[in-house]
Amino acid sequence: MTSHGAPKRHWRVPPGSPFAWAHAESGHVLYHRPSGRTHFVNDGTALLLRRCLLEPHDAQGAAYALADLQNAEPDPAFLERVADLLVHLEQLGLVDPVPA
Repeated sequence: MTSHGAPKRHWRVPPGSPFAWAHAESGHVLYHRPSGRTHFVNDGTALLLRRCLLEPHDAQGAAYALADLQNAEPDPAFLERVADLLVHLEQLGLVDPVPA
C-alpha cells in the first residue's frame, strides 16, 4: 500500500454535502453535485462515503472502519481492495486527499 519512507495518504469526503443519494435494487445511486455526474455504488462504497470518510482516514483506517460497520474481520485482500477503491474514488473526484 505504501512504501517505506513515503507518507501515508489520507482521504475524506469533501465538506458541504457534495452528494445526493437514492437507493436502487442493485445498490445505491450517488449524484455528485460538483461534477454533475451520477454513480452507481455498492453497499460497501456507500458506507465508506456516508460514514467512514467523514473524517480523514488512511486506507487501513478506512478498511477497519468499514469492516467494523459490516461486522467483518478485514483480511489482507480486503485491505488492498479498500486501498484500491480509495484511489479510484479520488480519481472520480468523490473523495479528497488530505495531509496526514
